[in-house]
Amino acid sequence: MNLPNKISIFRMCCMPVMVLLFFLPIPYGIGVFCALAVYVVGSLSDFVDGHIARKYNLITDFGKFIDQIADKALSTAALIMVLFSGVIEWNWACAIVLIIIVSRDVIVGGVRQVAANKGVVIAAGWTGKIKSNFIDVGVGILITFVGLCRVLKDSGTSIKFISYIGFSGVVIGAVLSLVSCIEYIIKALPFLKETNDKNA
Repeated sequence: MNLPNKISIFRMCCMPVMVLLFFLPIPYGIGVFCALAVYVVGSLSDFVDGHIARKYNLITDFGKFIDQIADKALSTAALIMVLFSGVIEWNWACAIVLIIIVSRDVIVGGVRQVAANKGVVIAAGWTGKIKSNFIDVGVGILITFVGLCRVLKDSGTSIKFISYIGFSGVVIGAVLSLVSCIEYIIKALPFLKETNDKNA
């Protein structure tokens, strides 16, 4: 249990704390902003554990596993929180984005497993790395918008531009998720085809 793995587990623990703070009936949006602080700390810890693991050669199979789980759990839970906050104007669009992001992760996970069974590691493309940044920042802005709505005690009509900015970031992240998924499938096609030929 090296330091990067401990940081990843810490990020996993951030998720339930963030959700609890977000939905607790704490007045003046304090709970939401505390949840935002936990989300930011958890998201930044992803860069910290990755940097430490690469710099000191502490990359392990368990670390790869727990890092992926922690990342997805934190960002997905945060997006679901925003979806159920009741102040986002396009809940249906947020739901579609959430489905795209989760579906991409499931497909990529399956593709990676097939490649791993062949002893091949498929390197992440630049789209996969950048999409996480867009989603993290976009969701953070949306949580900020929800908190400001609680402070103002209204639907945030005067500050809706903030939600537009946040939602734009999440949509860009979803589009990049689709592109990243296609990249993984293209890279894995030779191994998928080989598997199908053997099973035929």
